[in-house]
Amino acid sequence: REIYNLMVFSLGIALCACASAAPPPRCSFGLAPTATVAPRLPPRLHNEFSGKAQVAFVIGPTGHVQSPVIVSAEWHPIGRSRGQPVGYNDAILSAVAQWRYPSREQACRHQVPVEFHFEGSSPAIGRSNNSFKPNPLRGSA
Repeated sequence: REIYNLMVFSLGIALCACASAAPPPRCSFGLAPTATVAPRLPPRLHNEFSGKAQVAFVIGPTGHVQSPVIVSAEWHPIGRSRGQPVGYNDAILSAVAQWRYPSREQACRHQVPVEFHFEGSSPAIGRSNNSFKPNPLRGSA
């Protein structure tokens, strides 16, 4: 009987802990990073696709990005490229994880588009014509 009561008590504590783990609130409108890092693609992948990905993440109290995930992406092949881009999502997630935002009292959820644009009709060998543009998501945080 004593073991049963202990198990019920433990289960109750575990359920309370899980129930209190609500997601953080959304960040304030117009929040912009204080520091960004551009995604780095392997050289063989440069200029194959342009487009954008929506990235959602949590901004911790210290301004560090936590748990970035791509919630949607739209890519357009450039030149002879076909199929799906390889390495783009990983490069974006790795870069966004290094972004910094202003410190805050509590963590909050945020979402931004990360865009790649192809500039020029013939890429130069050895350098990237991809331009990277982080934009704060307008209309929601």
